[in-house]
Amino acid sequence: MRHVNYPRWARYVIDLFALAGERAVASVLELACGTGKTLVELAKSGYNVFGVDYSFYMARQAAEALAPFAKNRVWRGDMQTLGVAEPVDAVICLYDSFNYCLEPKAARQTLDRVAHAVRRGGLFIFDICTERNCRRNFLNYYERDDYLEISYVRRATFKPYRKIQINEFFITNEIAGGPSMYERHVQHIYSLREIEAMIDPEQWVMAGCFDGMSRRPGTEKSDRVHFVLKRL
Repeated sequence: MRHVNYPRWARYVIDLFALAGERAVASVLELACGTGKTLVELAKSGYNVFGVDYSFYMARQAAEALAPFAKNRVWRGDMQTLGVAEPVDAVICLYDSFNYCLEPKAARQTLDRVAHAVRRGGLFIFDICTERNCRRNFLNYYERDDYLEISYVRRATFKPYRKIQINEFFITNEIAGGPSMYERHVQHIYSLREIEAMIDPEQWVMAGCFDGMSRRPGTEKSDRVHFVLKRL
C-alpha cells in the first residue's frame, strides 16, 4: 500500500466535509481504517478521529500510530454491526472497502448502521471500485514486488458473471525463511445504480457522487467513485 498517497486522499476528504453545510465537521470515524494512515493525516489537521477495523492486528497498528493524539480511539469491529457511544460528524470508508460487503443485504445493513453512528446533518463518505476498473486493470493481473525483507506475488481476477473481484497475495519473509503467508481478498463490484437503490431516503440524501478524487460527476466509466451521503 506504499503507493497510496494518503495525504492527498485526506485533503480530498476534508474538502468534501464542506458538503455538511453550516455545522462544521469536527469528529470523524473511519471504517476499515487499516493501519490508520488516513486517520493520522486527519488528526494532524485537527480532527478528533476514531477508527474501526475487522483485523485486530490492523486496529492495533492504527492505535499505535494515533497514540500521540490522546483523544483518539481505535477498536476492532465489523462495519455491518457498527455501534458508537455518541454520534460523530462524519464517517468515512475508503479504498473500496465498501466493496467488501459481499451481498446487497450486507451493504444495506452497513448503511443503516452508519446512519445510527452519524449525527443529523452529518456525512458518510465512501468510495467503490467500478466494473470498468476491474475489467480494464484486474481481469487477469499478475504482480511481483519486494519491500525490505518481504517479497510477494499478487494475482487478481474479475468474475464478470458474478460481479466478484478476487485478489490473492502470496507473501514471503526472505530473512525468516519460513513458509509463505496467503491472503485472499474478495469484493463485490456494485453498479452506481445498485448503490443508489440501497440508500434509504428516510435516512440519507445524496450530497455528491464524484469521479475519482474530483468534483466531476461519477459514472460507470469512472475507475473509482466517491459517494457523499448526508444524514437527514
